[in-house]
Amino acid sequence: MLAAAVLTAAASLTGCSTEDTASAPASAGAAATERPLLTRAEANKTLDAYQRVNNQANAKRSASLMATAEAGAVLAMDQAYFTQIPGLKKSDVASAIAPFAYVNRTYYIPPASSKADWFLVRAQGAHLTDGKPGKLWSKDIRFLVFQRSGDGWRMVVARDFEGSDVAKVPHIALDKSGLMKIAEPATKIGKTAPSQMPSLVTDLWVTGDGTSPLAPTSARRIGSSWHTEREDNLDGHAWVDFKKTAPRAGDVFAAKTTDGGALVLSDSAVNETFLAKDLQSYIGLGDTDKPFVKHNPDAHMAKVVRHYVQTELGLISADGKPAVYSIGTQLTKVDATPSSDV
Repeated sequence: MLAAAVLTAAASLTGCSTEDTASAPASAGAAATERPLLTRAEANKTLDAYQRVNNQANAKRSASLMATAEAGAVLAMDQAYFTQIPGLKKSDVASAIAPFAYVNRTYYIPPASSKADWFLVRAQGAHLTDGKPGKLWSKDIRFLVFQRSGDGWRMVVARDFEGSDVAKVPHIALDKSGLMKIAEPATKIGKTAPSQMPSLVTDLWVTGDGTSPLAPTSARRIGSSWHTEREDNLDGHAWVDFKKTAPRAGDVFAAKTTDGGALVLSDSAVNETFLAKDLQSYIGLGDTDKPFVKHNPDAHMAKVVRHYVQTELGLISADGKPAVYSIGTQLTKVDATPSSDV
């Protein structure tokens, strides 16, 4: 029997906070010559509303409520996490969706003339105790992207600089009005365009680490390990491979940095396919796979396809060298074919 390895990553759930009066370079002052996409006060109100709804959705395990605060890949990941909860340890779930707050906020807002429909937030996460922010989760720095929707704003990407990589957090470039400078996704910086980041990340899953132009980071090593370790525990009874697939949203958000490079946040997706090699072999679903399979999740499977949605955060240096510092991966769907159906 082949027990399919449990390879899900922590969900990108993000939570609720009271207003923070941290300085915001992207606020528009009296001397501003450009009009901001929205004011700092409006951005702060947007983040407060997002956090409040997110905490409520987590408490109720409500995918529909979460959809009023999030969109794109992040929403797909969080909705899938709610689906997956029956297969997860209760203590892990309690920790992952515990109430929390965003503090130490800084808002980076583009000028309205840029035609951008998004703004960026830098913040840290803190535990929420008795309705008030408490101890920080860690020293990690999170960047969040909010994109304008028909009826307001939705959070669409959130990734962190973690541990020693916090030293790599860039300074965002601002114009004379104190507003964020947008980096056009398709415009190359050196030899690399921000729009290439999703493909560079999924290449780690599909082809491994060998020829990747990405700088050596912890996130790159973890990504390529999925390729390297893909056949572990199969004992030669099944084939397995990764293939790129269409991303959930396919958006790339890039801000210029003061050193001439860019901060890039985006989403991508890969499929992982297991195929039993002969009629005497089969694939058994893991506990975190089974909630996605409505019919016969305990059956012996001849073929299993796992669908993963990802979000990533990276930098492109002024000379065009790319690096990825955070990759969030969440199983969102499982297609399983019982051996009896082959």
